Amino acid sequence: MGEIKSTLDLVFEKTRNLTLSDEEKRSLAGEKLDKKVRGLCNRYLDNFFPVSRLKDEMEKIENNDRELAFGFLKKYLFSRFDLDSDNSLIVSALSEIARWDITSLKNLQKEYNSEKEGTKKAFTEKSLLALKESSVSGSAVIPNLDNIPEWNEFLKTLRKRYQERLHTIENN
Repeated sequence: MGEIKSTLDLVFEKTRNLTLSDEEKRSLAGEKLDKKVRGLCNRYLDNFFPVSRLKDEMEKIENNDRELAFGFLKKYLFSRFDLDSDNSLIVSALSEIARWDITSLKNLQKEYNSEKEGTKKAFTEKSLLALKESSVSGSAVIPNLDNIPEWNEFLKTLRKRYQERLHTIENN
């Protein structure tokens, strides 16, 4: 009678002589590096360690993989750049680690905030005036701009326009 083999034994027996091609090895190494850099980036942006540690970890990457790793880092930092949030960690990492000229990013953020706040003020004044005409007024009255379709449409258009500019900055 024959020997009963487990599924694992059968799999090992069938795949014993299989090897990875050089292309597959490079692809797996790239994926591994991608995951490592993404993990480092996420831990840094979640404030688990300072920019100096991120820099040290990036410098530990082998020289032949370093350029690819910095490309991954730049890609992840830009993907997490949110015009409505504090981007100081992202800007710091781009400046100190990737040696990126951050002037255009800072200007973009400043212009976005200025345009958004100026328009927000105009919408608020217009809403307060409309409320006052409806006999609703006082120091405690604060209009809810999120319920104004024109404001939401303005924000959507503004974000789209500035995201396009952000992508242009990223690709230069």
